[in-house]
Amino acid sequence: MADNPFRFWQELKRRKVVRVIAMYAGAAYIIIELVNNVAEPLHLPVWTATLVILLLIIGFPIVAILSWIFDITPEGLKKTKPVKVTKEKEIEIKPDKRRLKISDVIIAVLVVVICILLFPKIFKNDKFKDIRDEYGRISVAVMPFNNLTIDTLFNIWQQGLQNLLIASLSNSEELSVRQAQPVNDILGGKEQINYASIEPSLANSVATKLKANTVIIGNIYKSGNNIRITTNLTDSRTEEIYKSFEVNGNSENDFFIITDSLSGLIMNYLEIKSLEQHLPIELRDAFTSSADAYKHYIQGRNYHGLLDYFSAIEQYNKALEIDSTFVSPMLFLTHAFRDIGQSSQSKKWAYEAFDQINKVPNDIQLEIREVKAMVDKKPKEQLSYINRNLKINPYSTQKLYTAGWINYNLNQWQQAIEALEKGIGLNEYLGSKIKLWVYYYTLLGNAYNKIGEYRKALKTFEDGLEIWPDNPIITHWQSVCAISNGDSLLANEYLTNLNKIAQEQGWSEVNKLWWNALSYERGNNLIKAEEYYGHAISLNPNNFELINSFAHFLIFNNIDINEGVSLIIPIVENYPDNWNYLYTYGLGLYKKESYQESDEILQKAWDLRPSYNHDHYLILQEVEQALTREKSRRP
Repeated sequence: MADNPFRFWQELKRRKVVRVIAMYAGAAYIIIELVNNVAEPLHLPVWTATLVILLLIIGFPIVAILSWIFDITPEGLKKTKPVKVTKEKEIEIKPDKRRLKISDVIIAVLVVVICILLFPKIFKNDKFKDIRDEYGRISVAVMPFNNLTIDTLFNIWQQGLQNLLIASLSNSEELSVRQAQPVNDILGGKEQINYASIEPSLANSVATKLKANTVIIGNIYKSGNNIRITTNLTDSRTEEIYKSFEVNGNSENDFFIITDSLSGLIMNYLEIKSLEQHLPIELRDAFTSSADAYKHYIQGRNYHGLLDYFSAIEQYNKALEIDSTFVSPMLFLTHAFRDIGQSSQSKKWAYEAFDQINKVPNDIQLEIREVKAMVDKKPKEQLSYINRNLKINPYSTQKLYTAGWINYNLNQWQQAIEALEKGIGLNEYLGSKIKLWVYYYTLLGNAYNKIGEYRKALKTFEDGLEIWPDNPIITHWQSVCAISNGDSLLANEYLTNLNKIAQEQGWSEVNKLWWNALSYERGNNLIKAEEYYGHAISLNPNNFELINSFAHFLIFNNIDINEGVSLIIPIVENYPDNWNYLYTYGLGLYKKESYQESDEILQKAWDLRPSYNHDHYLILQEVEQALTREKSRRP
């Protein structure tokens, strides 16, 4: 019986079970490594690797049993013949002359591939190599800090400290720091984040999605009058803690000094890989030294996100009253004033921020230059800064939206589609619980329609309605798309839906007629558009916005230029600084070939307009060319 194990081993070899198991194990390892390497680039579900491993485990006994029972021969699959037994019931081992077989070559290839895959894992001796991304920079994700005090007044600093630390670390060329927006979007947004539940495993999952190899998790403690901030630097894949830091302070005003101290410690550790030297980081002018100013800024951002522009402006101004060098509220005042049409104030704050440009980190410098290019109406320059910013922060759906909007405004439909598609795909990949802005879908759908992709346009609008159900803006553009493609049945269905939504939301009859007129105008059915405009104006002949819209319709489409001009003149006399009314009037003068007066009016409208408009730009160019032709004909 002592030799039974030997006999069993010989039988395994004779039936080639050992060879098959070795090949299976080698192939399984390669398959697992391949799946791990391609799952993320191909956006495969997170459970893909687990499923593959389970299938391979299930397959192992099946392959072993089949290799015992069957042999693969030149004649095909055959059942293995039973062993010949002597009188002493000994297994007859009939050694064959050893020849090179295909299986030997396969095993050799598998061994080589496995060695190649294992080499970097066995022989790597620098654990910091893995914290660098594909561009050689150390990729970092900072989580919102956990408020572990019993004082709820510190809750505002959970994201506040996160933002301060991100901005400080972003000043390093060695670090690639993920911005707060995609991190918090994955966590569920400010409304839904339960900061106390941000465990290391969840934080590492977020960092992995953002391809950040190092994750920073921080906590806020308070004992008596002392405040303590702690941070752990963790490998997002292994959850191994590289290093822990703690910094103490006495009040909320110390948070800025604390953040700079933490930033110095972290950058020193990651860049120099040494804990002996700690280079102090001075408080940067990119941020404020006042806790109150920073609180007002955060509150302003919250109002801004809710589109409450006037409350946001009030909070930004309060922050600047406390600290007049605080750049961040200046940038957001620029956007807020632009959104309410006050171009002079928008430009004022953009230039105020630009005066501080040499005092701020690299990424904020790009932000300032982008905002200045926006108010200067230089879209291509603005686009270049956005693209540079996306290289630093490739996970920003906001920047991708802005890139899409600029390209759309320049009639660069394909580039707009690429940016907007990437933003929507990125939001899905990140699993963000934050809804993308409704204009993501309207711009993308219209861009598809512009290049003749009618079905893709309709599908995009439907996708948008799944996120924003019963949204009148999307439904309006659905009707425009159908009208422009001559799909009258579908257009009527969309217009019926639009009127139903308008009724439910309490729109006036004038506004319902006006939106129908716009649908037909933008869909290029001018007869129906004029009919709806006429009906709307008959109900409210003193609505200046409506009359301006109708006048522009008459002038732009060459329906009745004289009537359009006569309609807009009294409105311009009452509102001489309204860029929208001035643009309609200047366009009418251009169509009437009054080029000199048109040039003056259109230029004034351009200066007052808060942002770039491509149609306005092209008309100005045409007016300049017409004036040049007139001069050339003079004796």
